[in-house]
Amino acid sequence: MAIADWVQRQLAKAPPWSDEQFEEVQKLLCPPAPPEEFMHWRVRLYCGHICEVTRLRRHERPDGGVTDKERCAECGLNPSVIVAFEPLVSG
Repeated sequence: MAIADWVQRQLAKAPPWSDEQFEEVQKLLCPPAPPEEFMHWRVRLYCGHICEVTRLRRHERPDGGVTDKERCAECGLNPSVIVAFEPLVSG
């Protein structure tokens, strides 16, 4: 437990990161996926609104099989459950 306490003390002394620093570290640790790895979906939300979302292609569904919730950009309901979806095909 002494190590965890030491780490907490060191972190408390560290200066806060700017948004730019945080974004740079995020890019290094989690590089963005190339555009061809994304798929666009049209989803109908429980609130009745329809919106388009972008998700990684490796998921067979826009919820990634993990969560069926999405924030509605139109009415702000958060979360609003995805009740239907269809892939959008580029023409």
